[in-house]
Amino acid sequence: MGLLESEGMQPVRAARHGSVELPLDVEDSDMLRTVLRPGDLVLDAVGPFQGRSTALVEAALEIGFDLIDLSDSLDYSEMLFGLEPRITQSGIRVLTACSSISVGSAALIRLSTIDSPVEVSGFLVPAARHVAWPGTGSSLLNSVGRPIRIWQNGELVAKRGWSEARQFEFPPPLRRTNGYLFESADALMLPRIWPGLRAVDFFVSSHVPGFDSVFRAAARWKWIRTLVVRMAPFGLSIARRIGGRIGCLAYEIRAEDGRRARLGLIGPDRSYLTPVAPMVLAAKRIAAGRFEPRGLVAADQQVGAVELIEYLATLGVRLVRLEDPANPQPA
Repeated sequence: MGLLESEGMQPVRAARHGSVELPLDVEDSDMLRTVLRPGDLVLDAVGPFQGRSTALVEAALEIGFDLIDLSDSLDYSEMLFGLEPRITQSGIRVLTACSSISVGSAALIRLSTIDSPVEVSGFLVPAARHVAWPGTGSSLLNSVGRPIRIWQNGELVAKRGWSEARQFEFPPPLRRTNGYLFESADALMLPRIWPGLRAVDFFVSSHVPGFDSVFRAAARWKWIRTLVVRMAPFGLSIARRIGGRIGCLAYEIRAEDGRRARLGLIGPDRSYLTPVAPMVLAAKRIAAGRFEPRGLVAADQQVGAVELIEYLATLGVRLVRLEDPANPQPA
C-alpha cells in the first residue's frame, strides 16, 4: 500500500479480518455484490491463489469493475482464460498475474536480443527474510512433491514439483545457486504472447540455509512433506530470521538458432518490492484514464517493459545481463 500512496493514490484497504477500512471476503459472493460498485478498481493480493475460486472475477463481470491480481497460479490463470469470452464481452479490464511473474517475465523477454523465443527458463531466488509470510509459504509448498505442469513441446505436461534441479549463475553475492522445478503461471501466460514457445519452465530456491534439502526430501517422501506442512508457521519464523536478504529473478531465453540471452532483476535492499511493482504501475494508469486495453489483458500489455525497469530502478532493483556472471553488465 505504501507504494500506491507514494504514487499519489489513496487505496481503501480491505480484508476478511483485522483492522481495515472495508471488511471484504473475496470468496463471499454476496458480500462482494454488496460492497463493490461499478467503476471500482480492485487490487487482489489475497494469496495463495492456488485453491482460489473465480468469485471475485464473477463479481467484476456482474458489477462492472476492473480487477488486477498478483496471482502466480497456473490453475487460477487457466480458470480466467475459460472466462475470457465473457470478460471481453463485458468491457471490463482483468489483469491477472500482474507481478514479476508474469509481467516481469514478459518484460525481460522483450528486452532480450531474442524476438522469437522457443524456450524460456525462469529462476527465482527470493529475499526470503522479507517475503516469508503465510501466502508465499503456501504457494511454495503447493509445488513441493505435488503434481505440477510445465510447458513442454508446445503443451502442458505433468511433472512432480522439486523433482528436477538446475544451477544458475547469479551476480555476487548470490553466485551459483541451485533451483528446483516449480509451477508457474508463465507456463500459460507466455505462450499466449509467443506462440512459438516450445518450453517454459521455472526453478526456485528457498534462499534459507538448509531448507532446500528439506524440501527435496519432502518431494520424495510423503511423510516428510506432511511434517513440513504442519511445521510451516515455525519454518516461516526461521526464514524471517536467517533467510536471504537479497533476491533475484532471472530468465534464460533461447532462440531457434541456439542463441541465448540471460537477464536478471536484482536488488540488494528492496527486491521484495519487485512482485508488486507492475500492479502499482498498471493501477496508476487505469486510475488516471491512461490504460487502453480491455478484456483479459496479456502480460506484455499490462505494463511497458522500459517503464517497469525504470520504475524498479527507483526502488533500487536493477536490470543486469548475465552473459558473464562474474561481471554482470547493466542493461
